[in-house]
Amino acid sequence: MTKSPDRDALLIGELAAETGLSPDTLRYYERAGLMRDPVPRNGSGQRIYRAGDARWVEFITKLRSSGMPIGMIRRYTELARAGESSAPDRLALLEEHRRGMRRRLDDLQQALDVIDHKIALYRRMGDGFMIQQTRLGTAGPRTGVIGLGCMGMSAFYTGAGRDEAESIRTIRRAVDLGATMIDTAEVYGPYTNEELVGRALRGIRDRAVIATKFGMLSHPAGGIRRYDGRPENVRRAVEGSLRRLGVEHIDLYYQHRQDPSTPIEETVGALAELIEEGTIGAYGLSEVDARTIRRAHAVHPVTAVQTEYSLWSRDVEFEVLPVLRELGITLVPYSPLGRGFLTGRIRDLEGLDRDDFRRGNPRFTRDALPANLRIVEQVEQVAAELDATPAQVALAWLLAKSGPGHDIVPIPGTRHRARLEENLGACSVRLSAEQIGRLDGLPEPVGDRYPDMRHLTGTGPVQDVP
Repeated sequence: MTKSPDRDALLIGELAAETGLSPDTLRYYERAGLMRDPVPRNGSGQRIYRAGDARWVEFITKLRSSGMPIGMIRRYTELARAGESSAPDRLALLEEHRRGMRRRLDDLQQALDVIDHKIALYRRMGDGFMIQQTRLGTAGPRTGVIGLGCMGMSAFYTGAGRDEAESIRTIRRAVDLGATMIDTAEVYGPYTNEELVGRALRGIRDRAVIATKFGMLSHPAGGIRRYDGRPENVRRAVEGSLRRLGVEHIDLYYQHRQDPSTPIEETVGALAELIEEGTIGAYGLSEVDARTIRRAHAVHPVTAVQTEYSLWSRDVEFEVLPVLRELGITLVPYSPLGRGFLTGRIRDLEGLDRDDFRRGNPRFTRDALPANLRIVEQVEQVAAELDATPAQVALAWLLAKSGPGHDIVPIPGTRHRARLEENLGACSVRLSAEQIGRLDGLPEPVGDRYPDMRHLTGTGPVQDVP
């Protein structure tokens, strides 16, 4: 390699050797206007570089490897030629590029998450674990015998503990394990929970059963919330849910609460039209009495009814559950763990966020809580006998009530994969007849289910409830 007689000067081959770049790349930098200083020639026409050029070439090479466009590097070079006065402009340009890099890194992380998800899925497919499947209603979609309630990912329980990234991972994990019914509602957030579910199911939507709800008018700016079951609102609401979920079809669409001002026949008529169009696959009702279920079913078959049902909320057993079984309708219990109380992890209110709605729930008051802990203690006794957790026992009791037809599909909520897997472990817990009898005989809880029961009758403002 020919060397320059000037100790402070480098020929192109010398600079290439020092920087690890090819001579062609160095020539391209000059042609593209990326060299800070002009590159002179000697008498033989050879390019002459100075020692400082090596540092500059290494710098712009790093900019290129970071993804900075050539035009932006050229602009930075022009500013560098202007001297110190251009430092603020150079800073602004680098900050702009850094923001772009951050966006690309986020995109790469999402792509990596998808790849990790696929790898984990293939490994689990080898393990063969998936919870048992059942059919909703007589002709509804097939789903796991336990679903996933997503309300707490965006509302009511979250407070300072919201973690959307973990929530998304939890939803995707649920689908992988067969808990494919993902339950949300327009009022959760409001609206943001449907958007979260939509993001979580991107790429796996065809493996999930999306269940969402309408009928509680909800305004992001606040204000009174009331029921609306008018046909025109049914269509308006479903269009909003489709948009937020990012889908063209909703598998199960619930009326969240009955509108006392609109006959149930009119609301169901609108839902039947959506089924006929293919916009929704099936419809359900929530917190309704047996008579309303019969009226709705006479217009179009109901697939599922959602209501609270657990070891400390059993009113549904007296009238509603017998009608559901007569008509072939699935019961979908929400809050099957008593809003977390039946897990045994809530002994007082100190661990609850100040905005947690349970602080105002009659069963969680300082007077009621000690009495209700008697229920949890007996659940814990059964759990100890089975080497299970209280949550698994509470869910296993519901599955035992479901019977061989699996007509009860609870939807415990959680934001965490570890809790999800714990809950799904209930499918492997087998309660003896004696243990079921003990659980059936638990004392009734102290306190009403809600602070104000007017939300069930439509005679007043809707409370912030599931």
